[in-house]
Amino acid sequence: MGSIFSFGSRKTDASMSAIDWESRYDGALSVALVGHIPVAGISGPWPDGNYALTFWSVRELEVAPSMEFHASMDTARRRVEEMAGQIALRM
Repeated sequence: MGSIFSFGSRKTDASMSAIDWESRYDGALSVALVGHIPVAGISGPWPDGNYALTFWSVRELEVAPSMEFHASMDTARRRVEEMAGQIALRM
């Protein structure tokens, strides 16, 4: 019986932001990295079609741990980029 998921991470599309993205578990999880430190994860789609965005408590992205739901992976990624942009403006 074969494996459903591969557990290794792989980089996804490059962007011009401070955030790097890694796809894990065959795309079921997308992890946002700031300076090689994971700051948020997006998983889904879930049975209701939404994607769960979880911010982790790290100094690089000064937000309290939280969970949000978004209609697509792209909107969840834009939310992470928005949070990172707000932090960059304060620096």
